Order: sequence, then C-alpha cells, then structure tokens
Amino acid sequence: MKANVLTEWNKLEFKDVEKPTPKAGEVLVKVIYGGVCGSDVHISKHHHATATIPRILCHEILGRVEEINSNESLPYQVGDRVVIFPLRWCGVCEACEEGNFHVCRNLNIIGVHRDGGFAEYVCENTDNICKVPDTMPDKLAVLTEPFAVGFHANKRANTKPGDKVLIIGGGPIGLLTAITARYFRASKIIISEISAKKEKLLQDFGFDVINPMKDDLIKETNQITDGEGFDIILEASGSRSGYANLLDICKIRGKIVSIGLPGDRIELNISPLISKEISILGNRVYSRQDFRRTIGMLEELVSEGAYNYYKIIDDIFSLDQLKQAIDLISAGESLGKILITVSDGC
Repeated sequence: MKANVLTEWNKLEFKDVEKPTPKAGEVLVKVIYGGVCGSDVHISKHHHATATIPRILCHEILGRVEEINSNESLPYQVGDRVVIFPLRWCGVCEACEEGNFHVCRNLNIIGVHRDGGFAEYVCENTDNICKVPDTMPDKLAVLTEPFAVGFHANKRANTKPGDKVLIIGGGPIGLLTAITARYFRASKIIISEISAKKEKLLQDFGFDVINPMKDDLIKETNQITDGEGFDIILEASGSRSGYANLLDICKIRGKIVSIGLPGDRIELNISPLISKEISILGNRVYSRQDFRRTIGMLEELVSEGAYNYYKIIDDIFSLDQLKQAIDLISAGESLGKILITVSDGC
C-alpha cells in the first residue's frame, strides 16, 4: 500500500509499505481522510518527547471498514464509515485502575507510538472503532478527534448556560473549542487571537475577537464582564503570552483549563490564584465516552445547520503532498484544518 512515512526526523517519504493485516480483535480500515494536527508537525521535527520512528503519522482518521477479525457483536459492519478513537492504555497503572484511561502513565497513541492514518490502510482494536452517522459529511466527520479535545475541555470546565467564556488562541483547536462552548450553551464566548487573518475566520463563525496586541485585554474583560472576570478561560495557545494575564481576568472562583501544551516553562504569579480561589485544570486528550459524545454533538450540529463547516477546512492535499501541508502549518500560513485525502469517500 502507499503511505507517507516519517523515516527520519524532518524526513517524510511517500513510499510503498506492507499492507497491515488485522490481528484477532482488530479491524482493517481503508482511510478516506486524515487530518493534519499540530502534533504531527512537532513529531516530524523531533519536538515530541515519546514519539518513535519510523512512523506513519496521523491520529485524526476517517475511513471505511474493510475487514473485521472478530466474532463479537459490533455496532458496525464492513462498508461502514468510521472514525478511530486513537488511544490505547496499559490497564494496570493507578490512573487506569481508577478509570482514567486517557491519562494512563503508558498512554499509546496512534500516529505517535504506532502507525496512523497517512496511509491507505490502518488497523485498530474493535473497541476503538466508532461508526459515523450517514447524515454527517466526510469533511466534518474527520474533525471528530480535534472536536473531542474541545468537548473534553468544556466538560472539564463544566461549561453551562449563562457562563462567560474566554478562549485564548484562535487556531483550529481554539475555534472548535469555541463551537463546543456554544453547544454547551455558554452565554458569551470571546476568543483572544493576535492574527488578523484568523480573526476574520473566527468572526465568520459568529465569535467576538479581542486582539491583545492591539486591545487592552484586562480593560476589554472588565467591559464585557462588568468587572467580574470570565467564568471560564480555555487556554488553547500554549504560549507564554497566552498565560500572562489569565489569573487577572478570571472571575473569583472561576476556572482555567489548560489545553495548549507550552513549549517553555510558564511562570505565574499565584497570588490571585489564592485570593480568588481560582481552579486551574489540566486537559489531556479526551475520554472514550467524550469522544463518542462528540460524534453525537456533531450529528446535532449538522441537523441544526448552524455553521458552514467547510470553512474550517483550510486546504486539502493528496497523500504524497503531506510535507507541503506540514510546512504550511509550521510556517503559520494555515488558518484552519488541513486534510489529507487518501481514498474516495461520499
């Protein structure tokens, strides 16, 4: 089969590799689309602590069931469109024993620690295969995984009707997190973003945007929240500047959820944390339950017809053009999601 393989750090090769054969309890999936994630960029540049090579990247996978090597009764069959829940866990560490499998000490992620979706075929455990509703377009279904990040973050924050929410960073994850916060019925959603190009896309989805390079974030916060601060802040930039004023603009007993992974050590003045009893929560990927709930959320959003989801897709490249896609993201020239088309969908 054809695949685009990270054979060395910073070196992708489009080549023929052996087609995988599903082991007992596995499913062979013919890939339709793979989404390019920022983590694919970090891995390719050897900026990921645990990724290994050679590796076929991609954990955002939409495909069609080609073969099932299992006798168990499953909620899908050969020919069904599916997305892949990309996590496996050890089952024996303390986190797993407590049911927090997605923060397993030995978490194994497809496209990071085992081969992923930038190939014609991929194998995955039967439990990690999720059927896609017939009403959901391919280009939205493939966004299930990044949407699940935003879904889990809003669950961590317990976003609810009436909440005023600030999202730091208007990249793809920030935008999808904002759409999810609206699904959770937050009353006011503001996105902080420094890129004028991204600002236009965010406004097209109906979100108010603050550019902290031009606007006084604290002053704007006071005007929006009547001096109270935001109930919830979802940090999706992972930047030092993104964390700089979080505690000052967060409400008394508000919540900050950290989504973006900082490349550098972040220093915070914790005095407001103490005096305002603010909660800072980590957010790692998503639980399997939240991943499946995300599919239900997307099905509802499709039926409502509230968004033109195709605007989220910045570009589509063929499998042999993966390096070009990664270079665009690395250079900051991509505003939304880039998809890699592998085979025909519907």
